[in-house]
Amino acid sequence: MIPNKTDTVIFDLDGTLVDSQPAALGATIEALSQFGVQVTAAELREVFGGGARKLMGHFLERDLGAGQADQALESAVRLRAGLQLELISETLLLPGVKELMVSLKDRKYKLAVATMSSRAVVDSVLEFHGIGPYFDVVLTIDDVTKGKPDPEILVKVVDCLGGQVDCSLYVGDSSHDLEAALNLGMPFLLVDSGLYVRGEARKKLHAAAEHNGLPIVGIGELLDIAEIVQRHHLSSPETPIA
Repeated sequence: MIPNKTDTVIFDLDGTLVDSQPAALGATIEALSQFGVQVTAAELREVFGGGARKLMGHFLERDLGAGQADQALESAVRLRAGLQLELISETLLLPGVKELMVSLKDRKYKLAVATMSSRAVVDSVLEFHGIGPYFDVVLTIDDVTKGKPDPEILVKVVDCLGGQVDCSLYVGDSSHDLEAALNLGMPFLLVDSGLYVRGEARKKLHAAAEHNGLPIVGIGELLDIAEIVQRHHLSSPETPIA
């Protein structure tokens, strides 16, 4: 069966449209250090995704135990968000993003952002880079009760736009993104940016996308997304990452 024609493109943010590593990783490392937890950027990348509470909670529990971690979590999350807002200017827009947004809008696609970053940070990033007006809907971790790979945020985006799952494409850079699409049966396109997902995890993610016949673009090929969406009927992934 030929899938329905895509009319909606939903984007992850970090590692997909922007390189937020200096701000996101730097703020996380500094915030955790205030609670006596020492982590490296490499350690953060291994578990990055799913939202600040999941990320901070992982390392707080690792070093402080479940009880102290629960007590410190909300304060740590707030501290991280404040630090990240101070570093917004260090968040870089990936090459071709603005041109891609213009191209997709000219072709009448509905556009959305579905990210596990906080509302305050996302709004600041989109405003700083002047790309907020391109999106019809922007949903963040603050708009859902379950983080990716649960597909709740994708369901809500589709509902907000009055669209259909099989007419929507999710564009992301991580296993969390691919699995969220997989869990919903939504077509997926992998941005193989190599920013947050590296080493063996990157190889596995790339292999999973290839195995499912999903389109893949590199960090310098974002403009190709407009042509891929227009020229091809996109299928949803079927096989999870091993």
